[in-house]
Amino acid sequence: MAFDFIDFYIEYPGHPRFNNLQIIEDDLIRVILQKWEMVIFTNKGELYGDPNFGGDLTKFLHETRLSNTTIEEELKEQISLHIPELIDLDYTLSVEFYEDPDRYQEYMEILFSLSDYNVYAIIT
Repeated sequence: MAFDFIDFYIEYPGHPRFNNLQIIEDDLIRVILQKWEMVIFTNKGELYGDPNFGGDLTKFLHETRLSNTTIEEELKEQISLHIPELIDLDYTLSVEFYEDPDRYQEYMEILFSLSDYNVYAIIT
């Protein structure tokens, strides 16, 4: 399946790959990573016109006690709906929960690997 993977460049100052002269992103892997970051940092209902878009990770972390497998399945569902470029590519996704007794809270670590890129996120 062929994809037209030109997208707006959405990186921001402070992002590790930020380039203030770039307007369009046309590298397939980077387009996928931009979409992945949008999924994990968006809560459902925040994207106008698509109320089911988003990982809802803070809700999963703070409002319920779900297994890491359940959250991985939810994220894979988001990938299948919103990142079709990943259909023919190999990637890994893992979710782990940890306790932070000093702050009296839990946090979630998410590792998404694709090609030579690793996207590591901590949700608190």
